[in-house]
Amino acid sequence: MAKTYVRIYGPPLMKALQALEGVAVEMSKEKEVKFSHKCIPYPTRMQADNRDWNNYLNNLKNTYVDCYEPAKIISDAKQLLGDHDFMFEWVEKKPTMKQLENLIERIDKALEGVGVHYTLTTE
Repeated sequence: MAKTYVRIYGPPLMKALQALEGVAVEMSKEKEVKFSHKCIPYPTRMQADNRDWNNYLNNLKNTYVDCYEPAKIISDAKQLLGDHDFMFEWVEKKPTMKQLENLIERIDKALEGVGVHYTLTTE
């Protein structure tokens, strides 16, 4: 699992950590729709006439609707002691650039009035 670490610079550290916890709570509620490849139907035989083919296509459409399922974006987030102050753990092995930009925007907004600076490291 990929993790994004946050290092906070400057006081007030506790206000910044509380703001990051708020970001984590918001993100834990959000879900993305993911396509599950395990449910792709495979035709077992050739269709004999148009009615069979149309039935097959209708069933295919219904199956694909069921293949999309919600998935969490963040699996864990917590305060840390040591080199970093906070950590976001991604569900995906590696977050997309769009997901990282979304996280940065949320952190910027949450820490805007706190008066601290921060750095992010994603591994």
